[in-house]
Amino acid sequence: MKNSLMNSNLMKTDLIKKLVLSSEWKFHQKYQSWLNKYRVRKELVSLVEICIIGFAALFCLFIFFIYVNKSSTQWYFLRQARSDYNDTVFKYEIIKTDILDLKKINWDKLKENDSRTSMGVNVETVNIE
Repeated sequence: MKNSLMNSNLMKTDLIKKLVLSSEWKFHQKYQSWLNKYRVRKELVSLVEICIIGFAALFCLFIFFIYVNKSSTQWYFLRQARSDYNDTVFKYEIIKTDILDLKKINWDKLKENDSRTSMGVNVETVNIE
């Protein structure tokens, strides 16, 4: 009984070894035949290289266009805001100059009427637009 179990175990291990080795051998043969087949086909290899380079170039171009679109949009709105700011500063300077001119006119009128008893200054309403 013991002998028959040992023989069956040996047979199983032999069978497993044969299957593993044969499948390994078949895989190796198929891999080698595949390598030989595609080593000969240089145009297929060059086509794959061209496709990889093309996809890489398109990806870089896509990233570049996203970056350019984002930055140009930001700069457009920045230029627009800067233009609005400069217009506002310019209008402010004009109004400030007008106010200074009116203050000068009022001080000149005060200096003309230097009497302490009566001040002949006319009050005027100034509309600033």
